[in-house]
Amino acid sequence: MIETLLSPSRIAIVGSLSKETGLGARTLRHLTEARCPAEIVTGAVSEVDVAVVAVPAAAVPEVLTGLDGRAAHIIVVSSGFDEAGDATTLRAEHSRILGPNTVGLHYAPSRSMLTFAAAFDDMTDCRHGSGVVLLSQSGAFGARLLRSARRHGVDYDGFIATGNEHDYSAVELAIELVASDTHRPRTIALYLESVRDVDALDRMLAAARAAEVRVVALLGGASESGAGAARSHTAAVSPDHAVLTELCLMHGAVVVGSDRELVDATVALSVLPSARGGRIGVVTGSGGAGVVAADMLAARGLALTPLSPGAQASIGALLPTYASATNPVDVTAQVIGDTGAVANVRAALVDTGEVDAVLVIGRAEQAAAVAGDHGVPVVLAVLDGDATSVADHVRRGEPVLPSLEAACNAVRALVTGGVDKPATLPEPGTGAMFAAEDTASSARFLAEAGVPVAPWQEVHDVDAAVAAGTELGWPVVVKANLPTLAHKAASGGVRLDVGPDGIAEVATALLALAPSVIVATQLRAGPELFVGVRRDPLLGLVTAAGLGGGHLELIGRTVTVPATAPPEWLAERLRAVVFARAGDRYAHLPDLLAATAATLTGLAVRHDLALVECNPLVEVDSGLIALDARVVAA
Repeated sequence: MIETLLSPSRIAIVGSLSKETGLGARTLRHLTEARCPAEIVTGAVSEVDVAVVAVPAAAVPEVLTGLDGRAAHIIVVSSGFDEAGDATTLRAEHSRILGPNTVGLHYAPSRSMLTFAAAFDDMTDCRHGSGVVLLSQSGAFGARLLRSARRHGVDYDGFIATGNEHDYSAVELAIELVASDTHRPRTIALYLESVRDVDALDRMLAAARAAEVRVVALLGGASESGAGAARSHTAAVSPDHAVLTELCLMHGAVVVGSDRELVDATVALSVLPSARGGRIGVVTGSGGAGVVAADMLAARGLALTPLSPGAQASIGALLPTYASATNPVDVTAQVIGDTGAVANVRAALVDTGEVDAVLVIGRAEQAAAVAGDHGVPVVLAVLDGDATSVADHVRRGEPVLPSLEAACNAVRALVTGGVDKPATLPEPGTGAMFAAEDTASSARFLAEAGVPVAPWQEVHDVDAAVAAGTELGWPVVVKANLPTLAHKAASGGVRLDVGPDGIAEVATALLALAPSVIVATQLRAGPELFVGVRRDPLLGLVTAAGLGGGHLELIGRTVTVPATAPPEWLAERLRAVVFARAGDRYAHLPDLLAATAATLTGLAVRHDLALVECNPLVEVDSGLIALDARVVAA
């Protein structure tokens, strides 16, 4: 179906064409100026591949009824629906709908400029060849991305704005693009403000990875205000941004944080192959630029590869004695202007076999000479350029970026991460249902399931509390056995460092809050950690892990991934996000957290749990022990 949407042979324009500024008339003008070879129908509609509907919102349902089954695809550019508070959902039984409130689409290879947007007035030449198709839930913003890429020398092959997504979604269109033998792009760029079907996104990302289609995703709604704006703009509640980000990363997609990053990524992917690994080499004529490049790459999760003594010797033989053959390779200001010398250094660096991608900080006219070989892509950064100064180079297939920041964005896009196979979850619902929901039952459930829990006893009176403390050993932690979802610390239901002299008073106070209290061994060991699994109505099961304790929300040092993330991927993300600067002392903690997360995920699946979490966890004897727990049935 995507083939007839993007390359229709017969197109109908439904709406008034008498007013030049009308949406239908502007769409017709674009098709005409683009020399679209399709037959264009402006009268009665019989059988067409695409019908563009540009009528007032109130008239749209009746028009759709007349087109249903006569048009394979109906593009509703009319506005005044979700964004105006109208809850009406447009449907067609025998046709697919794009929109409403869409600016339409543009597919340059077939010269199908099915859009009214003025942003395309100077794009009717239909330049293409980049292998990039942009899918955007915002038409105006997507058109801006398209124009920005064009200024940088990248002519996107296609652009589809999905609008309010009453039928077709950006994710579904991406699935069809990946599956198409004739219209599959090399790169899919996505701007998403909301995702209604996370399973579909998961399938699309997996299919794209398998088909070697790179995905660049800009996800709106990262902040509270951004999420609110997305809701008002698309009338959809954004799922957890962190989980969607991690889902994309798990499948090897490039997740960017701005329109500029998206364009930089697509510049690189339009002219270069992906890197075979994450080992980055830098060649520069300025020590300062090399330092800044190293910092920028590190901020993007890429570290410069230390070169072996042999590699340094082979590179150093090409340089003056006062140059540096370490990484970054500083050829000095005296050499950087010598294109042949820079090209030889780049070649020697690649020949070492110790780098997977190279960033050269030099001059635009050196692009052809320093181009990559042996499957090692090379990005050239100029420090004083702008988009227009590099566009001709990019159109010639030379990856020149107009700033160091842009070049680092490009290098990051070339490095493919992720995993090839998600974790296999157990058969759901095979375990006994969890019934009671309080602190004691949660701890008991986890202990019986094999999750280590600090020694504890549940007691119902003061004498029993004294006896429990004596048996467990002083000091102890005493907690009111409150309902699972109650915040014990906020309710005054947790007391630490309780000794034999204070146990009676503490137990009396806490028994006034709950029918029983928990007396537990007080463990003091290492940092407090956290692992939790929750069931989200949109996202399904998600897993979070990282630093924990009573100030978990304030610390904010956690990673949240889909529950299908393999333990090794969660451990890798924890190392990158939470423990990157922790040193060797805590290098083993990501693996311990990932193993505990896998255990809790299995429990959530088998026992149909809405929530299972351990906070805090501490390390004792090379294993994690839960000091507190919550378990809630679905």
